[in-house]
Amino acid sequence: MRTLFIKILAALGVILMILIISHLVVTRAIRRQLAAFVNESCGNCTLSLDRVRLAVLPPSIILEGVRLSGGNDKTTKVDAEVERIVVRSSLRNLISGELNFEGVQAHAPHVVVTEGDLPIPPSRPEEGTRMVCVIEGIEVTAGNFTYIRVFGSDKEARKAILHVKDIRASVGELGTTPPLRDQKVHGQANGRLENSGGFVLTVETAPFSKVLNVDVDLQMTEQNLADVSPFFQTTDGIRMKGKLGRGRSVIKVQEKRLTGSVQVEYEGLEIHYEETGSRGKVSAFLSNLAKSIKLRSSTLGRTPADQTRNVELQREPREALVHLILRGMKEGALKVAGNL
Repeated sequence: MRTLFIKILAALGVILMILIISHLVVTRAIRRQLAAFVNESCGNCTLSLDRVRLAVLPPSIILEGVRLSGGNDKTTKVDAEVERIVVRSSLRNLISGELNFEGVQAHAPHVVVTEGDLPIPPSRPEEGTRMVCVIEGIEVTAGNFTYIRVFGSDKEARKAILHVKDIRASVGELGTTPPLRDQKVHGQANGRLENSGGFVLTVETAPFSKVLNVDVDLQMTEQNLADVSPFFQTTDGIRMKGKLGRGRSVIKVQEKRLTGSVQVEYEGLEIHYEETGSRGKVSAFLSNLAKSIKLRSSTLGRTPADQTRNVELQREPREALVHLILRGMKEGALKVAGNL
């Protein structure tokens, strides 16, 4: 009996050792495959993972403490941190080099995009065979997004910062295979802009396509304009007060051209223009005077005001896509305000 007990313990010890070794081998393989894909997709990006775990039911890979960064804050830089990512996939696909994910759930991601004054360097040409990556769907909970526009450098640098909070999002199937590469992906998100209001954002684009084609539909409600005023005060010398009761921006970007429309309902709108590098003191004074007269006359028996204006812009050389879309929405909203 004692001999049998020792044999059972020895067998269990061997099995445990095999499981530990297999776990180490598989998790290392996962790290290698993910690092290779990031390096191929973004040459100057770095990926780090605090921990990789395997779950049996359902079969999944759990990534904890995920950090991804790339770019340069003098041009455009992206820094992302995710508390936990759960990936449903078979181990065979990962070890064989095929990143085929049945679903991805990202909890508490925080993405920071920093755009500087220098132009974005041209992307490197694609070489060789791309790794296969297919993701059947992505779910995001408790997300945060920060956009930082930097003007100048060193001690004279000015920063315009915009925060998006409490993001819940879903993205449809996407991948690098020929059928999926040029297929538009549908994504939807909702959350809060700064400390007030709510938004619903719908985006359709082909993220792995060589041709830039993006459709954006943003709907906002009950937004306190004073919350976003510091951002536009830094970027355009515009201070705002009041409330955006309802607003909708429908924007389409094709390569370097942006077209769209903006519909806005303001309540108690106040706009003040300040002196900037492109607007002198006299110009700022005349703009404020004209706007004051228009707003005072428009509020006599007319509140709130609801108008729609079209906008058309050309993308500036190497301008970041986020800034182009924000610029289009801002120009459309100012057109509405200018006609109140």
